Amino acid sequence: MDILETSDLERMEKQAYHTLWEDGLIDIFIGLGLFLIGAFWLTQDSGYGAFVAPILVPFWIGARKRISEPRRGVVEFSAERMTKENRKLTGLMLFGVATLVMGIVWYVIGRPGGALPANWASHVVAGLPAMLLAIPALIVALAYGLSRFHIYAAVLMGSAVAVVLLDLRPGWGFIPAGIVGLVVGGVILGRFVRKYPLTDE
Repeated sequence: MDILETSDLERMEKQAYHTLWEDGLIDIFIGLGLFLIGAFWLTQDSGYGAFVAPILVPFWIGARKRISEPRRGVVEFSAERMTKENRKLTGLMLFGVATLVMGIVWYVIGRPGGALPANWASHVVAGLPAMLLAIPALIVALAYGLSRFHIYAAVLMGSAVAVVLLDLRPGWGFIPAGIVGLVVGGVILGRFVRKYPLTDE
């Protein structure tokens, strides 16, 4: 009986944790982050893109406290789950930043005048940053069961291919996915606000 109760509690806690992602705010901030990274790249300030995620995370947390928690309340999770999920989130953020930095480095050494041949630079390297960021998007989709992140990964990959084929600047690999994230997140947030209106309670 105790084993069954523990299993049920773990299942309920897992379900409650997944409701943290139903407000669409994570999509909005990821979309904004991708858009800003692309914009920085188009203005020749690609290095600033590595700081976008650490700067936006506190704003995301603040938005949750202002928008989501008054509607859904605050769920107290076990210390074990919080430790596990905090490690997972931190790892994903660091992995995302690392892949972005890797993409920037590859672009810098591979562009004309860099360490790699010009043909490689013009046809492949410009699409690598967006391709690399598609990897953490897939990891998020699998780790949290968020199917919409498959869409973001697909848009990033498609944009990367377009950048390579059309010989565009790398920033264009991020902007379409950023716009998709903002739109999808806005739709989800709108549904969330309608489903959980603010009350005096």
